[in-house]
Amino acid sequence: MMKAPCTPSQAEKLILALQPAGRIEECPLGEVAGRVLRADIKADHDFPPFDRVTMDGVAVRFAEVGETHGEFRIVGRAAAGQPGAFLPSGRGSAVQVMTGAVLPEGSDCILPREWYEERDGKAILRPGVEVKPGVFIHRRGSDHRAGETLLRAGRRLGPVEVAIAAACGQSKVRVAAPFRIAVVATGDELVPVDGVPREGQIRRTNPDALAAALRLSGHAPAELTVLRDDRAGMRDGLAGILARHEMVVLTGGVSQGDLDFVPEVLADLGARLVLHGVKQRPGRPMGVWQMPAGTVVFGLPGNPVSALVCLRRYVLPALVHWGGGTPRRVSRHVLSGEFPRPPGLTLFLPVLEAGDGSLKPSPVANSGDFAGLAGTCGFVEIDESFAEGSDASYYSWSPS
Repeated sequence: MMKAPCTPSQAEKLILALQPAGRIEECPLGEVAGRVLRADIKADHDFPPFDRVTMDGVAVRFAEVGETHGEFRIVGRAAAGQPGAFLPSGRGSAVQVMTGAVLPEGSDCILPREWYEERDGKAILRPGVEVKPGVFIHRRGSDHRAGETLLRAGRRLGPVEVAIAAACGQSKVRVAAPFRIAVVATGDELVPVDGVPREGQIRRTNPDALAAALRLSGHAPAELTVLRDDRAGMRDGLAGILARHEMVVLTGGVSQGDLDFVPEVLADLGARLVLHGVKQRPGRPMGVWQMPAGTVVFGLPGNPVSALVCLRRYVLPALVHWGGGTPRRVSRHVLSGEFPRPPGLTLFLPVLEAGDGSLKPSPVANSGDFAGLAGTCGFVEIDESFAEGSDASYYSWSPS
């Protein structure tokens, strides 16, 4: 039995709240961009790991600035990447330093190159310069201490996070493995793409269309298959598919017809019903279930337009969310035009680019008219509050 239908926004909230099953894998640091971290990364040393010079210049003792009248004899040199130098105890000594060098032992003040003139091996402070102790010195551990957690599990890894992992010596990182996704069409009427349909049959289009959309979003499915309208056979086939994947996208068999076995079969296999029925057109019979092991099952209607719209509206944003990202929200202006407004339902309306940044309504004849989508760029979400000629949420067929 179907649950009471929910609105698209309610369906989205229920879906995004799910915690799908997931695997963990260890990947080389150079391959983890965009992945989700699955183990905390801790600092393996103090940040910075030594007292670091932050300006080219000379290192001196602050107490001697006044005593020497700002004149220092350069007795050494310290560059980045070299062991720490030592500032001799003789009054008026200075060590030339480069940005990134270890602060010479015995010094507590950096005079930047712009503050002094260099003559005859001496650094002579320019008049009017105000010198303070500790300036231009990045003290050891002042940013982070060894053992401190710098990245927590669940974080999506971008260039900043990769830099932190590298600084902590993480040449390999534990990340969430890509979801293993199966796309499964159901129906006795389906024949292979290269087959010749007999009367009452059609070529299967949903698996390849949905797989194309998934690939464009970076989630290539691991398996595409067809199950027949046979309850026992569907149960056996689906049990194996569910055991091999973290997500299953089904098309067909989710409504209330005599041969719509998907809800019953999933219940037999222990699935928890999340939602079944959404106040939308097309795609009203859509359902979502979760298996005891965590696998998420999307049951999309069998009509091609409905299946593609539901995948784009719900499945692809969910994959972004579960991957640690934020689903992109786009609102665009919709030109006035003739299209049906089903009472009590949200309409997903195919649109064309109008050429001026606006979108032009391009309704199809029905939810089976996938050829009518040719030339459209996506669809907009038209709810009961939509005013003609205003903006609406837009979903591109090819999300970027």
